[in-house]
Amino acid sequence: MPLTGHPVVTRLTRAMKLNSADIENLAAIFERDLSIRKREELVVHGSEFRSLCFVKDGYAIRYRLLRSGKRQILKLILPGDVIGFPVSFFDRSSGAVVAVSELTYAVCPFDAYVRLCYEQPQFGLVLSWIAAQEAATYAEQIVNLGRRTPIERLAHLLLEIHARLFEVGRAGEASFELPFSQEIMADALGLSVPHLNRVIQQLRAEQLITSSSRFIELTDLSGLRRLAQYEPMALISIPLPGHF
Repeated sequence: MPLTGHPVVTRLTRAMKLNSADIENLAAIFERDLSIRKREELVVHGSEFRSLCFVKDGYAIRYRLLRSGKRQILKLILPGDVIGFPVSFFDRSSGAVVAVSELTYAVCPFDAYVRLCYEQPQFGLVLSWIAAQEAATYAEQIVNLGRRTPIERLAHLLLEIHARLFEVGRAGEASFELPFSQEIMADALGLSVPHLNRVIQQLRAEQLITSSSRFIELTDLSGLRRLAQYEPMALISIPLPGHF
């Protein structure tokens, strides 16, 4: 299955040099492209999941639903992300993944990726690099929910979404189409929808963003970064053999 133009290739090549043979070897383990509809669950809480799904188009969320009925969103899933990571490493899922738009992804069995890593260890390394990036994102989410004020949380999340979309060619230099509803954004930030609305209005009033429908323009990028204490970190490239 060809991976030309797939956002996961864009993401992987930022960490590792991939030649055409590498991409062909990766493509060979993918079974097919699949699509699911909006609101369809891909991962069910408590179930076994043994696939890696590399998102091509569309958006999803990874979340936990508590007995009280409250939902905490753990990750906003964008093109180039890997669904099934880290759940495929455990006997069952500690959360769920649901599509929030039509979602298209390339899927490969987890065992097939493991075999590829034995044959070409660089693909194991690149998964480690992705894990490091995920860990950094989760650390910021902990700081967001634990210590940042609501306006700082929203500013930080908008900057993060923009950076991740920009990385795979899905955003402008200081603008992007926000693919998530206010309900989803509120659940990601631990806020109510009315509170989120007030915070959005505050960012607009301070001329840090402008928005029309879901189009967001970061009109004062440096000011937004100062407010959020946003410190972007670029992944270093995987060292080549003989260059340690």
